[in-house]
Amino acid sequence: MNTKLWLQKGLDKGLTDVEIYASKNESVKVVIYDNKVEENTVSSVSNVSIRGVYEGKMGKVRFEHVSDDYVDKMLDQLIDNAKAITVNEPAIIYEGSERYPEVKENNFDFSSVPMTKKVDDLKTLEKTLKDHSKVSAVQSTIYQENNSEAVLTNTKGLQLERKNRFAYAYSIGVFGEGEDKATAIEFEVFKTYDAFDPHVLAEKIIQKGIKKLGGRSIETKTYPVVFSNETFSELLGMFENLFSQESALRNLTPFKDKVGSLIFQSNVNIIDNPLHEDAYFQYPFDDEGVACKKKYIVEKGVFKGFINDLKTATMFQQEPSGNGFNGGISMTNMYVEPTNVSFDEMIAPIEDGVYITNLNGLHAGVKAVSGEFSVQASGFKIVNGKLDHAVKMIVVSGNFFEALNQVEGIASDLKFSISGTGSPSVYFKALSISGESNT
Repeated sequence: MNTKLWLQKGLDKGLTDVEIYASKNESVKVVIYDNKVEENTVSSVSNVSIRGVYEGKMGKVRFEHVSDDYVDKMLDQLIDNAKAITVNEPAIIYEGSERYPEVKENNFDFSSVPMTKKVDDLKTLEKTLKDHSKVSAVQSTIYQENNSEAVLTNTKGLQLERKNRFAYAYSIGVFGEGEDKATAIEFEVFKTYDAFDPHVLAEKIIQKGIKKLGGRSIETKTYPVVFSNETFSELLGMFENLFSQESALRNLTPFKDKVGSLIFQSNVNIIDNPLHEDAYFQYPFDDEGVACKKKYIVEKGVFKGFINDLKTATMFQQEPSGNGFNGGISMTNMYVEPTNVSFDEMIAPIEDGVYITNLNGLHAGVKAVSGEFSVQASGFKIVNGKLDHAVKMIVVSGNFFEALNQVEGIASDLKFSISGTGSPSVYFKALSISGESNT
């Protein structure tokens, strides 16, 4: 792909500015079931997006056929797309930020590890699970590796590149004790293959599954509720779009006129940090070429401002926040700031509470704009400051915004998900739990 040629062709066709965003993703996926390789897939996908300004309008095209012979057709299509736009919005090709953060790239070559080694390790993971007396079945055992890279070039002289490599493995075990059944899954994400130990991963799944056995419902009432780091990260992610300037523009967020106002309890800090070392991905720049940086979305309960892209930043006369991704606005590594309080210390004052470790049906049970949620859950009863028996067949309900004004404690156990959100365990004063009837 001759990007210089493509940029010049765009200018020759009458475009004021042109930008090319080229990405490539290579992946390997292996699935083991019943000691046999059920799937072994190698894929390589390349995409090119071209943005160009024609008569003050931004035209865009995206295609997979990366060829110098194909670019004329795509540029003509881009111009047609620009001509069809009737709204009056800023059309910006970015000249670049003053400086960009340094991000340590992971250069480990997963292809250097023989496929036979990967298959054997997956079989070991499955067998270790199956050999445990409490495991009745293993639903699936999966390994996947990804190698991605992106290059951004435009007619204003900007040329940026980023790369990312990682792999992950997981398995789902079915545990049984008499009529009692439970499933457990655990992901292991790693940036070098030697960080993957199938025996360690199997043990994590086994311990998680055994603890779920013996679960029962509990009395319906209001309890102190603690969400695990993983479950609160999931719940937080459902409300991410409320902090986008695009949502404010479309009146799809309750925070539209709340910048600078106290929206949550003063012990709540929510951060967007594309550079966080403990997250699985680090981004030095967004898809529009704007430098990424750490920023408080909520600081001491106060809403600090919306994230944006170049278009909305210009419309609202703000600095671009570096959140222009995938043709829209999104967070990268949004998380609740942890404290130095351990999980055990945090739950010690709770005499009769619930610890949530699993949430099911989030997309159906959450109304993001209103904040209302009602979600099937499971976890553990908290009795006299310690985790007691497993709990299942319950529904946790409340209002997300009201709950964040009743935060009794935040732990130190920050954990990021592969989706890019993170959280420590969070303790709420009171939420409704529906379980057994109390009549």
